[in-house]
Amino acid sequence: MMHKSPGLLIAVVLVCAGQVGPAAAGPFDALLRKVPPGANALVLIDVSTTLATPVAEQEGWGKQLELSYVDRPIFLPPEATKLVLAASLYPNADFSTGWELAAMELAEPMSMRQIARSEGGYLDTVRGTPAVWTPSDAYFVSLGERTLGAVFPAERQFVSRWMEYIEQADDIQTSNYLSVAARLANTRVPILLAIDLEDVVRPHVLAQKLRESTLFQDAGISLNDAATVLTSLRGVMLRVAVGDDVQGQLRIDFHEPVAPLEKIAKALVLNTLNDFGAHIEDLAEWKLELEEKAITLRGPLSEDGQRRVFSVVEIPSTKFSTLKDAEPEMPAEDQPPSESKIREASLTYYRATDVLIKDLNRDLRGNKAAAAVMERYARRIDRMPILNVDDELLDYGSELAGTLRSIALSKRSGGIQAGTQTTGMGRGRGGTTRGVYYNYNTGFGFYGTGRVSTPNERLYAAKESAAERSAIKAQAMAGYKNARVEGFKQIAERSAAIRRQMTQKYGVEF
Repeated sequence: MMHKSPGLLIAVVLVCAGQVGPAAAGPFDALLRKVPPGANALVLIDVSTTLATPVAEQEGWGKQLELSYVDRPIFLPPEATKLVLAASLYPNADFSTGWELAAMELAEPMSMRQIARSEGGYLDTVRGTPAVWTPSDAYFVSLGERTLGAVFPAERQFVSRWMEYIEQADDIQTSNYLSVAARLANTRVPILLAIDLEDVVRPHVLAQKLRESTLFQDAGISLNDAATVLTSLRGVMLRVAVGDDVQGQLRIDFHEPVAPLEKIAKALVLNTLNDFGAHIEDLAEWKLELEEKAITLRGPLSEDGQRRVFSVVEIPSTKFSTLKDAEPEMPAEDQPPSESKIREASLTYYRATDVLIKDLNRDLRGNKAAAAVMERYARRIDRMPILNVDDELLDYGSELAGTLRSIALSKRSGGIQAGTQTTGMGRGRGGTTRGVYYNYNTGFGFYGTGRVSTPNERLYAAKESAAERSAIKAQAMAGYKNARVEGFKQIAERSAAIRRQMTQKYGVEF
């Protein structure tokens, strides 16, 4: 199962730096030992420290409200003291997600039965470990009296293998880059996100992009020098300091000196994020700093920016925190939900979807909404609490998520179609080979053969195929834009209709 999430991975790459050597035991080590070695992305949050900051108290980050899942920039379960999120991302497939898991330390024990009730799921046992399956396609597992785990998607075999790994692991097995990054989280910087990008850059794909980019040519940068730096990418890290406000430091680490990129470093970062639909307005105002082998940006991080960044890896579900003190569950036939309970749950659900739609509408301006962003938001809708929500409203949520996925699919299909149509470009008339890569690109790379006979033929072939590729891509994007505009029009109409319907049904303003 893969969930698209393109440019944010690059964003994360631009954030990470591993310049720190081995250190003594860290505050997150107990949880990091539970992270399987296949993870290449980590989020570490000192929840208790973060919730004690002025901005968290002012904004109510720790309140037990279901709406907090989407209404707040970062969801912090108030029962947790520390939280580690891990994921396996596919950088060369638009940062798609293979799996996500969370391991958290709790301030007090929480029974699996309470979680099953609050999530509307059922109790299970995996490798002798108490577990809960939930309708949000997640598994919760008990990792100790005050340690809780969560896994997405709810693949029972993966949960079993994870439990087996935890039983046998006696040390932290994350990559060197992630292990070094984890040491940089502390009480002053209680939130950290890191992505290991070692060996991600494909030289042949990079060479094609460098040839087509005007950024390097206009700055007079040698393409060979640029390629040397970019192919040495190590990873990206975002450190977040929380106090009276939220400040971020984005760091991108390389093995080679970054001096050749000095003239265009900030533009390169911003353009890369925009191309992948991971536009974050805050970064344009951040201060640029270059170290020998790292590009760093620093500045304030808005709520919208926080929501975008931390949607890359999220807690698989969040409803468990709202009912931990609830009374034992009664059979549904003996105690059906009251109309007021349905009304409140439905009102929260609708308002949560409204937050996400408004967030996406900001991307709609300027053609910045990427397929990965829409798929990620569709997933967030799927994960929202559904217990006691009006059935018709749940149908609306399902339709909303489906529409976002359809729009995303239209963009991806357009890219595949464009790649197919550009296959063979660079061949001469009559089928002879001009030599310059004739490319087939489906998002997984360029492939080609050929040889240029003369310098003039090389120049002509490059110009001809570049112009044709540009025209084909523009045509494919036009189809996607039409699908996107029509899709968001349908969303607006359906949202207005369900709002009227729910307001009339329950007598409160939705």
